[in-house]
Amino acid sequence: VGGGGGNKKGREMLPSFKQYFTSTLALKTLGLAHCKMPPDALKNVLLGLACNENISGVEIDLSSNHLGNSGAQILESCIHGVTCLNTLHLQDNALESNLGPVVTAISRNRSITSLSVGKNLNTIKSKHVPQVVDAVVHMLQEEDCILESLSMNDSRLKTDLHNLLNALGSNNSLHTLDISGNYMGDSGARLLAKALQINTKLQHISCDRNSVTLQGYTDIAYALQNNYSVKFFPFPLHDVSACMKTAPERTDAVMRRIQDALRRNIAPIRHSSQAQALRLQQGFLMSSTQQQVAKLVLQSGEAARTLRRTQAGGAGQELPPHLQQLCTTTDNLISDAEHSKQLVHHLQDVVERRDEAGNPIETRLQQMAQELHSIIATHLQDTTESM
Repeated sequence: VGGGGGNKKGREMLPSFKQYFTSTLALKTLGLAHCKMPPDALKNVLLGLACNENISGVEIDLSSNHLGNSGAQILESCIHGVTCLNTLHLQDNALESNLGPVVTAISRNRSITSLSVGKNLNTIKSKHVPQVVDAVVHMLQEEDCILESLSMNDSRLKTDLHNLLNALGSNNSLHTLDISGNYMGDSGARLLAKALQINTKLQHISCDRNSVTLQGYTDIAYALQNNYSVKFFPFPLHDVSACMKTAPERTDAVMRRIQDALRRNIAPIRHSSQAQALRLQQGFLMSSTQQQVAKLVLQSGEAARTLRRTQAGGAGQELPPHLQQLCTTTDNLISDAEHSKQLVHHLQDVVERRDEAGNPIETRLQQMAQELHSIIATHLQDTTESM
């Protein structure tokens, strides 16, 4: 029902509105984003669900409703009693400093395992930000914390994010974390790296648009060498693009180290072939070198076409020899790049077939070891009997 709006008729229907959520038997997902939901409607939804003992595992999307202060007060007073709720989306609701008390109320709810509260601190005064972060940290540090997924994207927390990152080291419930768009910088990346050396539960981390430089990603890459739980780290395209301009080779090397760690965690070689791991990896991560090549191919092709159109001097006329040679060279390079992409896929297929067939050298060495063991055992047995 997302995208609707409040009106007089809607307010008149509030009693039956509440009754529906009290008696529904099969509700699993409730989409109320972009509804301009009035406070009374929100209250009736929450109170109705709080009275419903027939359903569980419900997901509610209340994003972009501009709930503000009045909506925050209703959430604070009602949300802890909605025990059928499993996933709650509250992004972009202008909660500002009220987000802290709302998070505290949510922490008392023993059924919510997934929470999204990003884009709620656009106009908050800096002196109120620590209170909001402290509420989140307190929730994560509770011994019986059940939260598995947390999104605080686009909250612009900067150094205020540091306390949350420090809390990750002792948290044993979170497996998904989105802190994109918080401008935490290299100091935040360093704290995240320290947390990853301790945390053994996090599996999915999104942290692009954080003004992290090559040094920050180097710290993260180092931490991932000894972390065996993180499997998904979406390519931080925005931050890495800036790094590629100043140190493309070093950036590529660091991102490859991160990719290698993720591939190892997704599918260890002893359980899966390298080719299968590479294919899984491509579903969420792309090599920066591949991106560069694809970009250059597109730019070069467009430049060659533009040159032919503008420099031919008229319909049917040919380019000057030196420009014709340049265009031909460009076409050849583009063709070579396409062939290289195909070659990579062929090489992956070769590796996969080799893994499936088994390494003949390793197989032969194992056979020799078994034969040698048998010969030595027989010799020792004969020697023992002859004594």
